[in-house]
Amino acid sequence: MHRLWIGCGIVALGVVLAVGSPPDAAAADFTLVNIEFEGSKVWVPGPIVVKKGDTVKIKAINNVKSDPAEHGIAIEAFGVKQVVNRGKPETVEFQADKAGIFPITCHLHPAHIGTQLIVQEQ
Repeated sequence: MHRLWIGCGIVALGVVLAVGSPPDAAAADFTLVNIEFEGSKVWVPGPIVVKKGDTVKIKAINNVKSDPAEHGIAIEAFGVKQVVNRGKPETVEFQADKAGIFPITCHLHPAHIGTQLIVQEQ
């Protein structure tokens, strides 16, 4: 009888630990490239889809050959703002701590076409 109680206790503890543990945050790595398409500067591909709680890492590459200007990548909701020079990729990293749809823009040139970051609830 004593072994039965110990066995039940071990099973119950296993269930509590399995159910009570929050899911581990995942690492989400992406590459965005700034190109010129039909006269417009565009960050491609997009959109980026992650889960709330993920650590997001975006490598930004400025590949616009027609102009030597620096370009930017910004996601205001997460405090991301980085200048990207042609031929010098930059990586930004942040925690996706809120769900929603957030614009990814060029903070240096508002007319450029950005993409979106979609953060889904767990």
